[in-house]
Amino acid sequence: MRKRNAGHLFVAGPQKVWAGLCALFVLATPSCTGLRYATEERPLFNDYEVVFTEKPESGASILRAELESTIIPEPNNHILWLRPTVAIHNGTKEPKEPNKGIRNWLKYKIGNAATYLDEVPLANIDKAMENRLINRGHFTAHVTHQVEKKRKLAEVTFTVETGPLHRIRRIMYSDSASRADRTDTLAMDLVEAQGTSGIATGDPYDLDALIKERSRVAGILRNKGYYRFRDDDLEFIADTTVGDTQVDLLLRVKLGTTPEEQARYHLGKVYVHGDFDELLVANDTLDLDTVHYVDHLGMYRPSTILRGVFLAEGQMYSERLTDQTRRYLSSYGVFRKTQVKFTPDSLDPTRLHTDVLLSPQKRFSLNTELNAVSKSNNFAGPGAKIGVKDRGLFRGAEVLSMDLNGRFETQISGDGKGTNAYEFGVKAELSIPKLVGLSKLPSARSFTPTTRIEAGYGFYRRISLYGIRTASTGFRYAWRRNNMVWHDFQPVEISFNDLYYTTPEFDDYLDDNPSIKQSLEEQFIVGMGYTYTRATQKGQSDLSWWLLSMGIDESGALLGASLNALRGPSEDGGHTLFGQKFSQYLRLRPEVVWHQRIGAYGSQLVWRLQTSLAAPYGNSTTIPFVKQFYSGGTNSLRGFRARSVGPGTYSPETDPNQDNANDNLQVDQVGDIKFESNIEYRFPIAGAMKGAVFTDVGNVWLWNEDPQRPGGQFQLDRMMQELAVA
Repeated sequence: MRKRNAGHLFVAGPQKVWAGLCALFVLATPSCTGLRYATEERPLFNDYEVVFTEKPESGASILRAELESTIIPEPNNHILWLRPTVAIHNGTKEPKEPNKGIRNWLKYKIGNAATYLDEVPLANIDKAMENRLINRGHFTAHVTHQVEKKRKLAEVTFTVETGPLHRIRRIMYSDSASRADRTDTLAMDLVEAQGTSGIATGDPYDLDALIKERSRVAGILRNKGYYRFRDDDLEFIADTTVGDTQVDLLLRVKLGTTPEEQARYHLGKVYVHGDFDELLVANDTLDLDTVHYVDHLGMYRPSTILRGVFLAEGQMYSERLTDQTRRYLSSYGVFRKTQVKFTPDSLDPTRLHTDVLLSPQKRFSLNTELNAVSKSNNFAGPGAKIGVKDRGLFRGAEVLSMDLNGRFETQISGDGKGTNAYEFGVKAELSIPKLVGLSKLPSARSFTPTTRIEAGYGFYRRISLYGIRTASTGFRYAWRRNNMVWHDFQPVEISFNDLYYTTPEFDDYLDDNPSIKQSLEEQFIVGMGYTYTRATQKGQSDLSWWLLSMGIDESGALLGASLNALRGPSEDGGHTLFGQKFSQYLRLRPEVVWHQRIGAYGSQLVWRLQTSLAAPYGNSTTIPFVKQFYSGGTNSLRGFRARSVGPGTYSPETDPNQDNANDNLQVDQVGDIKFESNIEYRFPIAGAMKGAVFTDVGNVWLWNEDPQRPGGQFQLDRMMQELAVA
């Protein structure tokens, strides 16, 4: 595929496949309309509409989506007059064995059974809609339906009379809190919880909001010692007789709640089993402050484990601290199971003895991987990876990972067909579950902060052209401030890149492209980086959320300042480290991703904006090749070959200075400035099959002008015209 500066329309592979399947069934199956078994007496449920007699007072779009969610079963998906998934279901024979084989996959995974009108419980749907409206404060709501038949098809219109919306006039927590005797601790805790409530007078009555509030208050109580208290032990009482479409609410402890459920509990002895094994007797028990550490196998130091235990003898029971202990220790990555068990004391039932049981994974594990890859640059070939993990190197719950990988590829088409390449790499990483040297830095108690020390070596050889080898080391800190914010700080990154082998033909290419040659020259990268990430997603089912990532990294600033102080200013254009020049640059990498749920069936609108900038200074006039940006590929501009877009309007395919003989010498098209944005509509098709309609725009540009790549330098007034479109 050739890049075009003006723009390019691209249809992604899955859409082509889906369109091809549809076309095949249209041609091969006369009943692709899905009406094979439908009759005028038993029509297909084709469509529906929800109509309000008056626009709802509040949240019309949300209310409509909620009412539509009660319409079960749904009409079959259709494209114009065609229902390909129904046709696939009708045209596929029953599988010989249930839930097995290609027939089962076609008939029940890809295909969908037709939905007929007589299978739709219309009267029940009316009642369900009325119930949803009552839950939203429309206590006098009324819903009716009307069916319109068109031969073998039927459409249903649901007419909704919402009635007036009731709002909260008064809200009170605990009917015993206003008594003269204010010694009722539970009642007073309820009143205190009202101070942080999100429900206020004047709000519309909303049952979902009340259920969430009840759960919030019950959680507060469980964090104050009410170990046996559950959400269902609270109830909202609504008084709708106060008139003027208003309602009074009372949150109270449900009648019949037992004294045990209303009692407060405190912790007795706390035992922490750091390497628990059900088949082994404990070797030793250490008394450490208010915790007793039980050693079974001697795998971990007690201080390592107790760092993640937030429970102590004498504390009031707290669900929050219990969950934090469980999550924190689970995130070490060395335990296959973490449990916290409570046992009531035989003499004092409100005293809970605690056992924190940590079942370790096997210390050593080995994994192997064989694969074959076909790349968008026409290279394909097999690869292998071997990895080993040690989860108990220094008895501090550290995880040492070592990976060895290799790959052989050959170019299967194009001008360089038959060209071979191979690569090899080894990488080691030590993960430590604490911030080494930064123990006072605040971090979330629900997540383990991590220090990672990394080292790696690899080389890539394109036979008869060139070879590149890279060695790197560094360490980084990763920690979370809360559920939404996390940080990644790399105080040291050191790498050395070496173009260790070239052929005369490739040397000629580099001589003709000095800026590319300079980006590939031997050089050190000595720098640091930091990334701040904030995401608002609350779980996998949350389809409306956003993510903000701000990354910055640099090379050579601290080293250059140190050498200037020691040696004085350089007179020959740059300092060296061990006889080699080191790079100096600054990179900024901000990114925003926004997700919005559309409708009630899992559709989603996604927008992404990514801008990146790398500026050389001091020793460098170009950015090292491995740190430059690229566009094109499956995670970038999906309509173009990987790393083939730009820089700017430059294209080696139309460059008169490049001939076909040199096409296979081209390295990836990269730049110092990058802009990419895409918008995508994602929608379900059938079962696990989903589709997307997207538009991608973007490009990369050079910071400095390069005579060998005309049109590649960034110019703000030309930027919009130079964006490639997929």
